Amino acid sequence: MIQEQKFSDEFLNAFIDNQLTPEEKSDAFVAISQDESLNRRVCELRKVRDLVQLACTAPPPPPIHGASERCGLWSRIGFRSIAASILGLGIAIGWVLHTTTPHQIAPTGHQVSALTSPLPAKGIKVLLHLNSGDPERMNELLDEAESLLKFYKKTNQIARVEIITNGGGINLLRADTSPDPARIKRLYRDWNNLAFVACQNTIDRLEREQNINLVLLPEAVVIDSAVAQIMRRQLQGWAYIQV
Repeated sequence: MIQEQKFSDEFLNAFIDNQLTPEEKSDAFVAISQDESLNRRVCELRKVRDLVQLACTAPPPPPIHGASERCGLWSRIGFRSIAASILGLGIAIGWVLHTTTPHQIAPTGHQVSALTSPLPAKGIKVLLHLNSGDPERMNELLDEAESLLKFYKKTNQIARVEIITNGGGINLLRADTSPDPARIKRLYRDWNNLAFVACQNTIDRLEREQNINLVLLPEAVVIDSAVAQIMRRQLQGWAYIQV
């Protein structure tokens, strides 16, 4: 009961929308990683938020005679179609999780261990997801990761932080587009419980569409699919936040 009172839906929605202070977020990460029911609540709230956002961006009905009478019906159909699409995506992700294993392309043993070493029985596991190419978001992500790592070290807590990138977010780890490769190198050197992860699906798509040979920073680990990795980590009890 105390846990439910402390982490209200309003608080968790603020957590999902990245509107909390670093201390509040750290408390939330700890609780989410240790409480399965709280983790499920966060997942459900995030699904509701994403569904509402998709519904708000659904295309308007075509301008036909009597459109005002059909508006409500169109909205219901559009919303149900979106819900069905999300359900289908969930089924597809489940199949991916069932049939695939992580594919890692890592030039050093340190990078491999960052993803394949046994998970600690107790400890905080945080997955930070970036799918935006906005440099401000990238810097915000690095600030967030470093702040968390320092906080957990200061409070003597066992923690692992994984930064996973796909879509435009992969620019963070590209040798030709990363806004701050020196900082990434420093973070990787200073924190052996931090991993930088890039999505192979995004790499393949960019190389195909832009006819390039995409080169990543040496600190990056490549996995098969960011979506599948996110689902795997959540099933393993990782706290997930999209920056």
